Amino acid sequence: MYELSVTSSFSSAHHLCGYGKPCEQVHGHNWKVTAVVRCDALDGIGIAIDFKVLRGKLREVLAELDHRDLNETEPFRKTNPSAENLARFVFEHLSAKLAGGPAGLARVVVQENEDSSAAYVP
Repeated sequence: MYELSVTSSFSSAHHLCGYGKPCEQVHGHNWKVTAVVRCDALDGIGIAIDFKVLRGKLREVLAELDHRDLNETEPFRKTNPSAENLARFVFEHLSAKLAGGPAGLARVVVQENEDSSAAYVP
């Protein structure tokens, strides 16, 4: 089994409703998102999926979130835009974009800063 990953980033604001601490106030992050795919076979030239293709599809998903107040976007009006929920959102949307392709999405990791991250693995 081969695993490949790409990382991209986006910037946005959010707040965590019901948190009761400073993160309940609107604040921003420069999020870093890593998508990991798995593939059990390589193509005729020895690759599982083109990194440019994978990164492009990840960027398409992140474009929906970039420079937005996440609490005002449709997926997060009723759900806190936590790193955990962001990881699941990206996983579900990226997985749909990769459906039928040579590699399947294994996990998505969302970092809100250098030392804090959350992953979603179905």
